[in-house]
Amino acid sequence: MKSKKMVFDRQQFNKNAPANIKSMLKNHLDVLDGMVVDFSKKQYGIINHYEIDGESFYLYPVYVDWCSDKEQMSLF
Repeated sequence: MKSKKMVFDRQQFNKNAPANIKSMLKNHLDVLDGMVVDFSKKQYGIINHYEIDGESFYLYPVYVDWCSDKEQMSLF
């Protein structure tokens, strides 16, 4: 069975995010690109944890138009 996961998509982010947010996250995009975004309980998504140079971050809110669908095989 296949399920779709939403992942952060650098191209979608650059296309749809406001300029001030793009500026704030410009050094994070290499790490964020392709990360799974959790939309399970919120109107907006969240990336609960990622690290840059040993420093921990989370990203909230993550908008759907910053993401893309990724099909993933499920074992169950």
